[in-house]
Amino acid sequence: MGGPSPWPFVGREPAVAQFDEALAGQRCQALIVHGSQGTGKSRLAQVCRERAEERGHAAGRAVPVHGHPVPLASLAHLLPPGSRAGDPVALFRATREALTEECASGAAGKRFVLVADDLDGLDEASASLVGQLAEAGALFLVGTVTSLPSLGPAAYALQANGAARRVDLAGLDEPQVADVMRQALGGPVEPRTAALMHRTSGGNARCLREFVRASLDGGSLVHDGESWTLVSEVPAAPVLAELLERRLASVGPETRRTLDRIALCQPVEAAGLPGSAMDELERLDLVTATRDGRRESVSLKHPAHEKVLRSLIPSSARRRILNEEAELVASRGARRLTDKIRIASWQLAATGSADPDTLLRAATLARRTQDFRQVCELSKAACRDSEELLPRLLLAESLYELGDLDSAREVFEDAASRAEGELDRLLVALGRARLLAWGFIDGEAALEVSAEAMERIGEPAYRDVLTAVRGAVFMAFGRPEEALQALHGLSLDGNRMAGLFGKGPRAAALVATGSAKRGLVLAREAYDERLGLEDSLGVPHPVQYLNTVMFALEEEGRLDEAYRTGEKGWAEALAGDAAGAQAWIAAALARCALLRGRPREARRWASQAVSVAARNSLVGTLHVALARKAEAAALLRDVPAARKALDACEELPHWGAFRSELPLGRAWSAAAQGNVQESRKVLWEAVANARAAGHRASESRLLTDIARLGDAAGAAGPLLEIRRSMDGALVAARAAYVSALADGHARRLLESARLLADAGAALPAAEAAASAAVQFGRDGEQRAATAAENLALSLQQRCAGASTPGLSALGVAKHLTAREAEIARLVCAGLTNAEVAEAVTISKRTVDNHVQNIYRKLGVSSRRALRAEYLREESA
Repeated sequence: MGGPSPWPFVGREPAVAQFDEALAGQRCQALIVHGSQGTGKSRLAQVCRERAEERGHAAGRAVPVHGHPVPLASLAHLLPPGSRAGDPVALFRATREALTEECASGAAGKRFVLVADDLDGLDEASASLVGQLAEAGALFLVGTVTSLPSLGPAAYALQANGAARRVDLAGLDEPQVADVMRQALGGPVEPRTAALMHRTSGGNARCLREFVRASLDGGSLVHDGESWTLVSEVPAAPVLAELLERRLASVGPETRRTLDRIALCQPVEAAGLPGSAMDELERLDLVTATRDGRRESVSLKHPAHEKVLRSLIPSSARRRILNEEAELVASRGARRLTDKIRIASWQLAATGSADPDTLLRAATLARRTQDFRQVCELSKAACRDSEELLPRLLLAESLYELGDLDSAREVFEDAASRAEGELDRLLVALGRARLLAWGFIDGEAALEVSAEAMERIGEPAYRDVLTAVRGAVFMAFGRPEEALQALHGLSLDGNRMAGLFGKGPRAAALVATGSAKRGLVLAREAYDERLGLEDSLGVPHPVQYLNTVMFALEEEGRLDEAYRTGEKGWAEALAGDAAGAQAWIAAALARCALLRGRPREARRWASQAVSVAARNSLVGTLHVALARKAEAAALLRDVPAARKALDACEELPHWGAFRSELPLGRAWSAAAQGNVQESRKVLWEAVANARAAGHRASESRLLTDIARLGDAAGAAGPLLEIRRSMDGALVAARAAYVSALADGHARRLLESARLLADAGAALPAAEAAASAAVQFGRDGEQRAATAAENLALSLQQRCAGASTPGLSALGVAKHLTAREAEIARLVCAGLTNAEVAEAVTISKRTVDNHVQNIYRKLGVSSRRALRAEYLREESA
């Protein structure tokens, strides 16, 4: 992305539509575009001019001039020869005639379109003439303005009398930022990077462009083979710094010092800021004030200015400002919770040290808000001047949350040598067990740490916490029955800490073993308790609890709600910059998107999880994310991408609450390559593993996919069996589908399609409706077949590029008899003629004859060509 080429024009479609409508109507004489600097006003005005010219309108541009210009300087190049400002009546008449003549060669109803980018920059005579010509209908004005007070009288009059339409340009939202970056960079952008760029730029188009360019130049924005990702902090942009310096060139020293103070320490109490400086900064539209109770605080108005201004402050001035602000806030009592954190951070940044007690209190408070980067900075400084255990526990935990596992292990070992009482030993054991089970993926070592602590701790309440941790470790490795056994008899209501560690795993285990309704209630209870917790040392990130809420909602057949819950969790994880939480929730969103039949969304979230997990050595989550990425790619027929993801999984540990689902990526990749027999073999092995672990939810998903890949007869019995011990709506819909598919019952297939669609599972719902259409056709019910096919096509539209054997009947079925369509579907699923004969209970010779008829009708001569024809018609 080099050179001054214009950036993609995104997010302004409504404004362009307003221009088209205003220009087409004869009663509107102008479109006035309002917006702050950098929002894209000039670009919109240029696009409007281009659209007008494409429609046959003549167009021109007024030139903004400043200072004391010659009258009519802004329009001199457009006026007839000999035009003089001294005779306004003659000037108006001559100019109107010239514009009318210029438009006469075009179609009737065409007007001259004048673009005045920066209306307040027009000289007074030009502005007056433009206003008169617009009111007379001789031209259509497209003007831009930054602020209403600076708008000239003529343009102001146009707006005041209703002759002009006003458009207000706001910043781009996060999806629009992602879209702009995708188009500019020529490839997808990971969600985290889009969110950070949106946060840094405030959605301002110019700031976004310059931050992206600076990030590319500085090597912080790179392509990881799948998407564009930020691997370090967004740097300050030189162009933005230059523009801001120009804007501040006329301000006095006191105003500049005040602005620097706000940039370093915001929000700053308004009562302590010089009134004259604040007046000047408000006139420049650089700051904004907010009130919280009786305290009024001032912050920078635009987020981009914080990064730019901080880069311009000399280090000596920075140290002085931070020290002064720390002393000032301390002298006022530091009454707010965040005040102690800010004082410690300022002192540390200014001098490299601070009072150890202040640092420790600040680190503890930062832990409450999940700001692990700040916890790490503060607790590391506290450890330098303190021999206490607590700062080391905070440091080790923050290092783990930020993905520095080896350093976390070293600090935990140091902390263990300082543990004295039973509570100390418990806190160390909790942190080490989490690090081992969720970080290093060593479940046995985590259980061993818990067992060793149990031998040295006698307090019953603490022992209950260790028991809860044991259940959590089992669930983390996809062993729900063992998790429930470990938690059996343990009271989680009378012991807050045991409840925090035990309720989430118990909820997940209940859902996994079939009690979705009980699990959902307990999962929400655990999440709410975690959010209300103030002293949270050693307790997992709230997003980990939200993952369980998602799982329960999915099994309850509320997939859309589960996805929205995951998006909420993503925002929480992003706010605290917690690597582990970001990777978990992105992987969970990928799974939910796969369940919803949205492989493109799934691939995007899986790629995000891969990026975060790989950068932070989270090998367990990395395997989960790669497997889901392979599955999504296979469903999109991107076999090379699926293979690449699967190859990257080879040496990674098998881990996660859905460990038995990891082979789904390999299975669907085999199916995408036409080897459905291999895919079913892989899935049957996975079913055995899920059954051994007691994970009925995973088993039901695996059995459903086996049916989707051609073995409904084999999957129906086991699925109906586990359905009887599960209460979720999703498994009920799956069982209805698979049993109807095995029986070839058209009406039950159609009903199951509706059940799956109600649950939010669009892809299997589309497959169920497609199978119903084939079966109705076989039964001679053509009207019902058409209705079922229409439903299948409607559901397929939600699945954005997904391709499965179950959808293959949609295209060619109408050209074949019912029996031929059924055989064609099974052949495309990878079955041999002998296997097809066994599946439909006819002779192999009969199948051979049917296959030849299918080839003849579709004009193909091989199984590969038949499959290609299916896919081609499906895409059409």
